[in-house]
Amino acid sequence: MKWFVGALALLALACGGVSEPSTPVLRDGEGLLELPLVSTSAGRSYKLVGATFAITGPQNATLTDTSTDSVMLPLIAGTYSIQMNGDWHVERTDAPGVTVPVTLVSPNPMRFTLGEGETQPVRFLFKVPGDGTVNVGIGVDSGGWISGTIQFDAYDGPLPADPPDYFAELRGKSVPFVITFESATLTRVDDYWTKQVEVQTSPITVQFGGAPTVVLQQFASAFRGLPLSFTLMGSTQGSGWMSMMHIQTASGGFNWDLDMSRAMLDVDAEGFPLLKPFSFNQVNTMLFRQYMGNASGIVSNGTFAPR
Repeated sequence: MKWFVGALALLALACGGVSEPSTPVLRDGEGLLELPLVSTSAGRSYKLVGATFAITGPQNATLTDTSTDSVMLPLIAGTYSIQMNGDWHVERTDAPGVTVPVTLVSPNPMRFTLGEGETQPVRFLFKVPGDGTVNVGIGVDSGGWISGTIQFDAYDGPLPADPPDYFAELRGKSVPFVITFESATLTRVDDYWTKQVEVQTSPITVQFGGAPTVVLQQFASAFRGLPLSFTLMGSTQGSGWMSMMHIQTASGGFNWDLDMSRAMLDVDAEGFPLLKPFSFNQVNTMLFRQYMGNASGIVSNGTFAPR
């Protein structure tokens, strides 16, 4: 059985049920959280059932009714955390009551930022078995993901004469993350000594878990829609490895390095790295913002699905 990844945009309703979804009227200072619950993939429709959600931030809400296909919730603009709770499962809509086995990939709880007048989807990502990829709420893709938990290093500074530390809220903290993309272009390069697969992804989405922080939401927003390039390398000696992964905005203002060189990859009979999910641990990483310094750490419990 093959496993694929889907992005599930979750939506529930706070304090009461609604039989038909409608677009609420926003008041000054509000944005709209949009969380569809149903998607179709390869001719099959899937739905999230039984989940509840706790939203904390400038406005708190408990979301309990997931009986509709889509619901929208106005919230005061700001940075939030949303946690999925309850005895949830995924079903095919043509087989109600029959659970489809899935694995949650996204951080839980997960952060999101809502701007005034903005409609913001929130996606919880799942691995789903089958012949295609389920991406409930926003369509279907055949892409990959990188996930793990960053343990940020502690920091003794700044000194009294130094400017405020932009990354102060991250120092010493543990933060789960996921980077996802819907598709990728693969190029095989036979360089005699090394067998390379160059990967160029479609626009990425970055999600961070845990308590909401302004810094991480700024990074997630800055990276949204950027492509990701990396190279998987192998040899006829029976093992493969990976290049440094670097994400950077066009202006160079936001940067993220992941040193994946310690990750060990399986290779095929020709020595090319296999494009299948693999685990990694103790990977060095650093977030860097121009003129603001950096925050370094170690990634553990990582999973990488190249496509």
